[in-house]
Amino acid sequence: MIFHIAVCSPDAVLRGRVQRHCLEYYARRADACIVEQLEDAGALLRKEDAGSRFELYLIELTAANPAAGLQAAAQLRQRGVRAPLAFLAHTPAYAYEAFRVDAMQYLQIPFRPEQLTALLDRATEPEYGPVIPVTTATGLRALPFADIEYLECTHHVVHFHLLSGEDVVSLSLRVSFAEVAKPLLEDGRFLQPHRSYVVNLAAASQLSVGELWMRSGARVPIPRGREAAVRAAFRKFLER
Repeated sequence: MIFHIAVCSPDAVLRGRVQRHCLEYYARRADACIVEQLEDAGALLRKEDAGSRFELYLIELTAANPAAGLQAAAQLRQRGVRAPLAFLAHTPAYAYEAFRVDAMQYLQIPFRPEQLTALLDRATEPEYGPVIPVTTATGLRALPFADIEYLECTHHVVHFHLLSGEDVVSLSLRVSFAEVAKPLLEDGRFLQPHRSYVVNLAAASQLSVGELWMRSGARVPIPRGREAAVRAAFRKFLER
C-alpha cells in the first residue's frame, strides 16, 4: 500500500525531519510512502480543493497563528475528511481545541522519534492495529481497538460501544470483566474509570464532576474516589 501524508508547517527543517522519519518507518514495513510538504494551512486546503487526498495529516500549530491550523482541520472535517489528523505544537495550550476536531494525536515540539513512530503506528491501524475478539450471538467478531469508544459490563454481558454508533453485545461472560478488558488496558489509550466501564481516552471529549463525557454524548460515571486518578490519566494522555 502507498501512504500519502501531508506535512503542513512553515518550518522546512521540521518538515524534512518528519518526512525522513515517515519514509524510514514505511520502508521498514515494506510499504511505500509519499510525503507532501506544505508551508501553511492555506496550501493544505488548496491541495484538498484540487482533489488531493491523504491517509494522514500532520499540521503544525505555529506560535504566530495557531488558529490557522485548527481552522484548516475543522474545514477538513466539515468536508467529510475522516483520515487520521495530528497536530505538532510548541505548547500544550491548544490540546483541548485540537481534540475537538477529532485529532488523533497532539505532539509537543520537540518530540522524540519514538513518539512519531507511535503516532504512525496508530495512523496505520486499519492495516496493522490490534483487535479484540468478541463472541456474540451471531458469531465471533474481531473489533479493532481504534473502533472502540467504550465498554460497559452489565449482568455478565459486555457492550462494546463503537465509534460508528454500533453496540456489539457479547455472550454471557465465563471470565471476569477484568480479564476481558486486560488487552485494552495494556494499550495506552484505554482506562478503567469505573469497575463496569473501560473507555478509549481518544474518544473522550470532557471530564466533569463525576462523569467522563464521550464524543458520542455518552457519559461514563466516575466514583468520587477515582476522580483525581482519572483526571491525571486523561491529562497525561492529552499531553503525551
